[in-house]
Amino acid sequence: MCVVFTDKAMSVFPKIEENSCDLEGRDYQLTKVGQYLKTMRTQQGLSLQHVTKRTHIQPKQLRAIEAGNWMHLPEAIYVKGFIKRYAQSLGLDGAAIANRLSVTPAVVNPKWLNRANFSAREQRIGQSLVSWWAKLTPLV
Repeated sequence: MCVVFTDKAMSVFPKIEENSCDLEGRDYQLTKVGQYLKTMRTQQGLSLQHVTKRTHIQPKQLRAIEAGNWMHLPEAIYVKGFIKRYAQSLGLDGAAIANRLSVTPAVVNPKWLNRANFSAREQRIGQSLVSWWAKLTPLV
């Protein structure tokens, strides 16, 4: 297993060093965080529906967090926010718990950052809007 414990005494669940965060380690982290949150929720006698009302996170996503199932969750950065809100709804330090989950940013396609591509796309969109508006004007 690729898990590297960086600070054993600080948390119930390990934090993986940024360089070693692979899928196996990420799954392990989410499983540990999810189990911890589920334990705290059940100790407080709260249902998933109650937590859903507090956090506005869908029950299927809360179940996926508790089960450590990334396949039913959105991009990792959103999951980190969900975990923060979930923990806060239980009276825990949401930021500290969410920070224990290592996430890497999504891959950015360099073509998306090329300003020339944006301006060409904006011109096409502008032309289609002018065309659309020209078709509607006689109807008004």
